[in-house]
Amino acid sequence: MSRPIAFVIAACALLVSSCGSGETTDTAATTSTPSGTTHTTLPPSSTEPAPSPVAPGETITEEIRFQVDGFELVGDLVLPGTPPPHPAVIVVSGSGPQARDSTPGYSAVERTFGAPGFAIFSWDKPGSGASTGVFEEEHTLTARAAILLEGIEVLGERPDIDASRIGLWGLSQAGWVMPLALERNPDIAFMVVVSGGGEDSIDQMAFQISEQLACDGLSAADAELVEIYGAQAAKGTTYGLYTEAMEILLGIPGTDKFVGTSAATEDEWQPWPPDIDAYLNPIDVIEHTTIPVLAVFGEMDKNIDPVQGAAAYEAALQAAGNQNYLVETIPGVGHTMQRQATGCPGDPGGAFSQRFVELMEEWAEMLAATL
Repeated sequence: MSRPIAFVIAACALLVSSCGSGETTDTAATTSTPSGTTHTTLPPSSTEPAPSPVAPGETITEEIRFQVDGFELVGDLVLPGTPPPHPAVIVVSGSGPQARDSTPGYSAVERTFGAPGFAIFSWDKPGSGASTGVFEEEHTLTARAAILLEGIEVLGERPDIDASRIGLWGLSQAGWVMPLALERNPDIAFMVVVSGGGEDSIDQMAFQISEQLACDGLSAADAELVEIYGAQAAKGTTYGLYTEAMEILLGIPGTDKFVGTSAATEDEWQPWPPDIDAYLNPIDVIEHTTIPVLAVFGEMDKNIDPVQGAAAYEAALQAAGNQNYLVETIPGVGHTMQRQATGCPGDPGGAFSQRFVELMEEWAEMLAATL
């Protein structure tokens, strides 16, 4: 028996296409500790902060290793030259292969959060760099959330990190992973989500495919049909709903590369199990989230729907009674916050939006002062 339409398989590997796109990584003054070190031991102090092992204005990068559920994670902790214990931000990458410092925006996080004294922690995703392990496709998001929770635990056990001031910064697929972690760890101090989306990943992938086809010249009316009936074909709980959607999709030019050339027979077809990660909607968590939240969207984003996402975050945070949040859509930028003319595949990304950098600076300074 087969599951409906090929693009839903892609929904479980959410947003693979653009989360590894290039960025210029800045070179910071760093001193490396021996590979494999897992903790830094600082001298105890009862009344005065322990002195920083880092000179003011410099950083030290320490390699961290930890294990969870068959995954071995290897990453870097960048410590600032301010007195410990430090507040910290964990950088959560998007989908696809990602090294510890390859997430678009990482260098901006390192600069803007490092300046007011945050430690920055990130790791190679399993299967990338030095990290090992293989995700089960239908439960990638929950596995990534478990890894993130363990990373928070490892960081919080260190004497040079303030466990009550550990927050998250993430791009793209991280917008599904971080809320899952928030649901299980209410002590996370803050969340910055960039191009994270405000719907489940089946609806997100239907949007992404409709936008890709529109970039290829499909009419707006047909692109809207692709989004509506692509989601229906994937989520349909009866064969009738599936075939209704497939009949419409197969009549639209260009959809064959996503849905194939024919519908499955009734004997072949089966619905997606309701417990897979593709059905997880981050807004179910956000509507109960009261910690500081910055949600940033790009006007030209073709991977996630920036209009729907911004509206969903705004409504959810209002419903939560959150008193410290900002939802902002930046004009003229795509999925990775770089300047783009169209946001379509193949549109080369320019410099990072100055407004994006300003937001990072403003929020890093605010969080450092108020947490």
